[in-house]
Amino acid sequence: MKRFLALLLFGSAYAYSQSVTLSGSVRDMLSLTAIDSARVDIVNTVDSSEHYSVFTNPAGLWSFTVNVDGGPEVPTIFTLEQNYPNPFNPSTKINFTTPQAGEVVFTVHNILGQLVERKSYSLLAGSHTVDWSSKGASGVLFYSVEFLGTRFTRKMIQLDGRGEGGLGGVTTSGIRARFAAAAKRSAASYTLIATKLIYMSDTAYAIGSGVVDFQLETVHHHAFVIDLHNDVMEKAILGYQIGIRHTVEQSDIPRFREGGMDAQMFALWTDWRDTVAHPAYAYTLQMADTFYAQVARSAGEIGQARTYDETMQLHEAGKLAGILAVEGGHAIENNIDKLKTFYALGARYLTITWNNSTSWAVSAQDSRSATVGLSDFGRLVVRTLDSLGMLIDVSHTGIKTIWDILATTKNPIIASHSGARALNNHYRNLTDDQIDSIAARGGVIGIVFYPTFLSASRTATIDTVIRHIDYIRARVGVDYIAIGSDYDGIETVPVGLEDVSKLPNLTAALLRKGYSIEDLHKILGGNFLRVFRQVCK
Repeated sequence: MKRFLALLLFGSAYAYSQSVTLSGSVRDMLSLTAIDSARVDIVNTVDSSEHYSVFTNPAGLWSFTVNVDGGPEVPTIFTLEQNYPNPFNPSTKINFTTPQAGEVVFTVHNILGQLVERKSYSLLAGSHTVDWSSKGASGVLFYSVEFLGTRFTRKMIQLDGRGEGGLGGVTTSGIRARFAAAAKRSAASYTLIATKLIYMSDTAYAIGSGVVDFQLETVHHHAFVIDLHNDVMEKAILGYQIGIRHTVEQSDIPRFREGGMDAQMFALWTDWRDTVAHPAYAYTLQMADTFYAQVARSAGEIGQARTYDETMQLHEAGKLAGILAVEGGHAIENNIDKLKTFYALGARYLTITWNNSTSWAVSAQDSRSATVGLSDFGRLVVRTLDSLGMLIDVSHTGIKTIWDILATTKNPIIASHSGARALNNHYRNLTDDQIDSIAARGGVIGIVFYPTFLSASRTATIDTVIRHIDYIRARVGVDYIAIGSDYDGIETVPVGLEDVSKLPNLTAALLRKGYSIEDLHKILGGNFLRVFRQVCK
């Protein structure tokens, strides 16, 4: 269960001591691995102007000493932080600490090992910042700092290589702390805040010298994460067990857990091209039975949810919430009662068409997409979905069909797994007008991971996915974006998003790009939960 960790530690009270030494570690909450270059801010609880910062070393360790009689506050270890921002344009800051006075040598090399700049500084003990402005060619640079025989190296990414800058001067902060006699009695009481990009901050308290160990939770694992479209039930009906970790396919419960997933929409899709082997309605029912069996086998890890409240109950119990969806209107075989049966079984969205049109709705792949939409029966399907409390999904659905849906439904609609057509002119992607209209109705768009939809080159990376997120955010705002991977329904994936366990990589990349924690909470789950709660009562 995700939670905010507040750690309260008390050392010995030394209100009149000559110095206070605070030290500890910063680790990842899940893996317990050391976090390098995490920042620990130390703030006097009475006088906030007394504020120091120290950074963890590669072992995740930090230490800091304050002399309350006005002597120098001295970090006890040599550390080098990752530059921030990174990537950068046109400048970035590099923070480091030195435990005593001495010469610090900075060198910067390009990816070929060629020296770009070398500079030395004579510094006192303390916390230091040096500025780097773009110099040399754009791309990867490696900066090294050497102090008293110890050398640390970090990588930074320079986006604009046209500058002639380089290393600037060093700013040293917090070398000396002097306190009035009246404040001296409270000078050894501190608030400590540990921060690191991609992590939620954590706060602890200390009175006097002591050890404070932090465990930080990633923004990704702190957020509620739901993926709007996963096709692993296509594999499960053939014998694949989702409760076991696999080295094939793209999804299973252990990897859902590793990927920080809290809920998953499981699509039930039957191949309309083979009605003998896959009679649409019967095979979809069989696939639903497969889902129930998979849930029963892993009942300690997953449960079925039909509503927002059930989803939250499973979340509080530490289980993955599995929500069924039917992909393709052909599954109802032109029968409203069969649609109602799917709802009774727990399906909470219907993708109006797959690539194949039905007699009542035209698909995006159909040559009639722009001119032919819903029939009268199709409008009845939409009104029935509204009355049941079942979401309408327009991924795969034709242009005119989407307009007819919007003219008929009273509810927000979703596109469970689509991209922006302005970035890749593929029939499966949404036009600007469609994006605008889905947002205007309060719906959401799940960004798909299929490279063929994302890029004309049919190859993709995390950055390609982010381009589509960026585009929709710029057009309608962040409140209408969700995740709709299409895992286990796609044969190729973006580099860095190879399976469900890699979803934290996307969150980290969005944070580095400047998306806020609030933005990520919306994209990863909050936006869809808003619509789910409104429609599926």
